[in-house]
Amino acid sequence: MAIIAIVGRPNVGKSSIFNRMVGRRAAIVDDQPGVTRDRIYGEAEWAGRRFYVVDTGGIMSEVDHPFMDLIAKQVDLALDESSAVIFVIDGRQGITPMDQDIALKLRKSGKPVIVAMNKLDNQRQEDEMLYEAYSLGFDTVIATSAEHNTGFDEIFDAVVSKLPPEDIESEEDDIRVAIVGRPNVGKSSLLNSIAGEERSMVSDIAGTTRDVVDSLIESDGVKMRFLDTAGLRRKSRVNTDLEYYSNVRTYQAIDRCHVALVLLDAQDPVTEQDKRLIGQVLERGKGLIIVVNKWDLAPKEEKVGDRMTELLKEELPFASHAPRIFISAHSGRSISKIPDLIMKVEENRRRRIPTSELNRLVKETLIFERMPGDGKGHSLKIYYCTQADGAPPAFIFFVNDPELSSKSFRRHLENLLRSMADFSGVPIKIFMRARTEN
Repeated sequence: MAIIAIVGRPNVGKSSIFNRMVGRRAAIVDDQPGVTRDRIYGEAEWAGRRFYVVDTGGIMSEVDHPFMDLIAKQVDLALDESSAVIFVIDGRQGITPMDQDIALKLRKSGKPVIVAMNKLDNQRQEDEMLYEAYSLGFDTVIATSAEHNTGFDEIFDAVVSKLPPEDIESEEDDIRVAIVGRPNVGKSSLLNSIAGEERSMVSDIAGTTRDVVDSLIESDGVKMRFLDTAGLRRKSRVNTDLEYYSNVRTYQAIDRCHVALVLLDAQDPVTEQDKRLIGQVLERGKGLIIVVNKWDLAPKEEKVGDRMTELLKEELPFASHAPRIFISAHSGRSISKIPDLIMKVEENRRRRIPTSELNRLVKETLIFERMPGDGKGHSLKIYYCTQADGAPPAFIFFVNDPELSSKSFRRHLENLLRSMADFSGVPIKIFMRARTEN
């Protein structure tokens, strides 16, 4: 999705405008295991278009740099990564020299700019300040009040009008793969190793709205498009800025991919950041492969692989179904196994169980089990089940009362489904629908 950056000097209301624009979408993450909330950026939707909104004020509060230098870095990063910019000015204070400096940078960039004259609460003030704002040289100036929630329909209309055409993914039957992970776990090295191992880099595909490059690699006649999430590092200027925009780029890649390779570091295998990232992959219904990199640097101890496997099971119980592979992007260890693993997980993500077989197996397995109930004589009854179309696998169970289904019973159903077919590496979604016995 496109990125819309909100820029401006401190205390002009960037964060307030951000909060108004994203509303409840401010939290991209969800309450799945291993997932926490991230308030720096969020999704917005208007007129059928979805896009990321980035509050660059979040960068400023965490970086200790000279003031003017920091403003310049903020604007530079916004211009590098965004499709359009919302330039916020304090309408009560009017245009300051710092506003003029930012405007100069924005004009030189050629990026679409929407000027939001914020904190305008009466018509007279609005008329005076809008006239002054047009002197900055931008053709779209909108009066807003984040406090009173005015002007935001116009802001959204302007944003959508300036968005580039939506990305159209390749018509070819390729598998889109995201390589994601913490900084310095070896994402770029892994991609280079896979490309070198396969010896068949087909082409570099420039994204329609991005200045990153996707790599198309062919293995056994199957094309895999690796989505670039590492290119941002070359543009970074401040470490916290790097992490900030890397998060946006990472979530974009997860949104676009079919299968995600989540890289862990063998020397520091599972962090809270890793857990959040894996939770995001599963929440978005993507295939998951856990790749432990730098295995050549792991302790040379007996059964170290078994101990690492047990550690991953303990730390990532919500991803116990995901295949794990220990590699070294540096030495090439086990790199050749990755393409086959990707193809297998994508096959599992699209796997279907025929309805007749599904119902037979479910009934045969559950017939002798005690079903959950409300303790008042009412027990859950499953009449039949079916698999919904599409990926990831989703199963609908038609029951007498969905409220009688507990979380533990849903986990039991998931384990039952996994025993019926190979769903390793993919999340399974289970839905309960009410239906009368007749």
